[in-house]
Amino acid sequence: MEAEELKVDPWMRGLLLLAGAYNLGWGFLIYVFPNSFYQWISQSEQNAPDIITWQGIGVIIFGIIYIAVALYPTTLWYLIALGIASKILGAAWFYWIVLEANGTRQYLFHLIMNDMIWVLPFAVILVRAYRVKRKKTAIIS
Repeated sequence: MEAEELKVDPWMRGLLLLAGAYNLGWGFLIYVFPNSFYQWISQSEQNAPDIITWQGIGVIIFGIIYIAVALYPTTLWYLIALGIASKILGAAWFYWIVLEANGTRQYLFHLIMNDMIWVLPFAVILVRAYRVKRKKTAIIS
């Protein structure tokens, strides 16, 4: 068995580190400025519901998770699946519950840049990390 088959590609770790840093920054901005974020995304003058602050905390937590997965991708591969689910379900939750199905261009931008842009690369990383994990487990057994 080739050594290359037992490694996660360096770009995958780099992308996870980038996703971690990005989510830490974005989550921090949402947490510190929930009203500004909500008013921008909803194009309304209303103050943000309290759940927006919790959203910021959630995004920060996922930033930490992505960094951990970048360090240990074959051990924590299942957290990538959790990240994919959070991107898809979080986007749906935000649209239907928070915005009450009133999408704006700003929401579409937010959806693409903060959620959907990561789904395909995360799926590729998930499959690769799982395959490497499975091959390493087979060798050990």
